[in-house]
Amino acid sequence: MKSHYQHDNPFPLKRYYILYAGTGVVLFYALFFAFFVRAERQVLYDQHIAHLTDKAHILYRDISRDILRSRSISWDDMAGNDLHRRQLRDEIAPLIQMDFNMDMIKLLSRDGIVLYDHANSANEGKPYDSMHEPGFQTALQGQTAAQVEHEPNGRFMEVYLPILDRNETAVVAVLEVYENVGRFEKQVYAALNKIILVPTMIFALLQFILFLIIAKADTVIAEKTNLLVTIRRNMEKYLSSSATRAIYEAVTMRKELFRGERQQVVVFFSDIRGFTRYSEDNEPETVVRELNAMFDLQAGVIHRRGGVIDKFIGDEIMALFPPDKAVDAVQAGLEILEQINRQPALSFEIGIGVHVGDALVGSIGTSDRRDYTAMGDTINTGARLCGVSAPGEILISGSLYRTLPLEIRERFGTGKQLTLKGKSEPFEAYACRPA
Repeated sequence: MKSHYQHDNPFPLKRYYILYAGTGVVLFYALFFAFFVRAERQVLYDQHIAHLTDKAHILYRDISRDILRSRSISWDDMAGNDLHRRQLRDEIAPLIQMDFNMDMIKLLSRDGIVLYDHANSANEGKPYDSMHEPGFQTALQGQTAAQVEHEPNGRFMEVYLPILDRNETAVVAVLEVYENVGRFEKQVYAALNKIILVPTMIFALLQFILFLIIAKADTVIAEKTNLLVTIRRNMEKYLSSSATRAIYEAVTMRKELFRGERQQVVVFFSDIRGFTRYSEDNEPETVVRELNAMFDLQAGVIHRRGGVIDKFIGDEIMALFPPDKAVDAVQAGLEILEQINRQPALSFEIGIGVHVGDALVGSIGTSDRRDYTAMGDTINTGARLCGVSAPGEILISGSLYRTLPLEIRERFGTGKQLTLKGKSEPFEAYACRPA
């Protein structure tokens, strides 16, 4: 019966939550955090570039006002005159120290001549060795260019800023700024700590609360499932396995409950001989104990041979076998009789009848109380065979006899014609009394 019930184990809600939802939430938050860090970094990066651009404009304004116009010289004049460049250095150094806090600043002419190098004055007046780099060329087009470079002593941001004339129509020089990214990274992380910390704590708290709810639901599901399994297993002691299986399939597979179907079955009946007199002569407790012992013996053999007990009718058992188990049905009857013969302590003898044929398998009863069983002439004939069998004897129908292998047929005697109740003509049957 175990194979018919795939839902005996409770749904592993907590395990699935940890495996799928938990992993998904962590992955989502990790991606969200990475996206947020990148977005925040880009915002600060853009702000930093905008700030440097403003500084470049201020530098141009100050140089133009204090150096170029006061001396009536141009940027091109400064590029080809050592004196003008020295004057530029003297004037620009205080501005750089007050307004810029960079690792390296260079002021370059449009032609790529170094006008100012605050880290190495020996480069001034010489061609810029990176004038063909994309960053410098981009700045000459009036656009800011920036990139992060990896050096042995850290990561640095290299920015090329175009310096425009007072009308902001032409590039007159290029300012190169080389800054350690460490300062920039500290700004990013400081901003993130303020922005991310509280939402992260709230998110973690909500996940913890959700996990507690899932864990509680998992416990309730497990308890309810175990309760239902226990109820079903107890019901199986009072209902036939075919009935419990039909109910299970109706609920889980949405089949019509107890829909009648014509099926070929092998019906097995056994009846205790002399039970009525025995029950009159003995105490009820003794009768029930002996009766249960007989039922246990027979049920064990029937189940082992692939049959299912349809019902207990007083001291009688009705069992059903599928048509491909006809041999097992007959062998079950022979084995039961042999076991009873080997146990002298048993107080009863039984008669057995087995028949094969079509039957209507379905539900009978009222709207309030129904039973799932097999009905029809095949069932009645099997009961009649059991009724006329002698104590310790098994009777099988001729139609069943002809389906058996030779070694089993040899155990049965010559067929005989029986007069069965409800039958207008003699009925062919074969009998066997195991030693």
